[in-house]
Amino acid sequence: MTVGAAARMRRGLLDVATILVGAALTAGLVHIVAILIIPLYASNDAFARLSQLGPTNRTILLPEAGAPDARLFPYRDPAVAAAFCRYDLSDGPVRVKAPIARYEFSSLSFHTRRGDIFYALTDRAATQGALEALVVTDKQLRTISAHDSEDEAPRELRVVSATSQGFVMMRSFSQEPSLLPEAEERVRGLTCHAEPGAK
Repeated sequence: MTVGAAARMRRGLLDVATILVGAALTAGLVHIVAILIIPLYASNDAFARLSQLGPTNRTILLPEAGAPDARLFPYRDPAVAAAFCRYDLSDGPVRVKAPIARYEFSSLSFHTRRGDIFYALTDRAATQGALEALVVTDKQLRTISAHDSEDEAPRELRVVSATSQGFVMMRSFSQEPSLLPEAEERVRGLTCHAEPGAK
């Protein structure tokens, strides 16, 4: 094989390798973009599935893991009781309150309409045996803050939601299967009430 032929073969192999690497990078990029975009267009997301279980501002206990009606929410931990309430801030802020137990882990997570968690609290943030927060939009927060005293910081926790609709999920851990009913009773204590005020 002549030197020129060998050089042409190397160039040809290099061109093929470049095309293959480019195709692999393009395929990977398309895959990543698809994964990021699909949730935006999903019609049966978490909010839609929760909507099937009850109205806005009502606390609803999720079925136990393994129960026949638990198929809407797979992969749940059987040692954790969970309840949720959906909110709609178009009518004003929503006050969320949840009781906690002294020795059992409990948490609140605040989700946007798309299901993204934008804030979370654990029982360590509790005051007077409860977790409490006021969920507001950015505009509502500005209106409420305009009435705050300049000499005193607000005592309530205000959580700003990026979307007017969303949901709050409460979870409570039970150390033993026999204690699960107590955990379920705790999460049933979650309340979400529309608060008269800034719209």
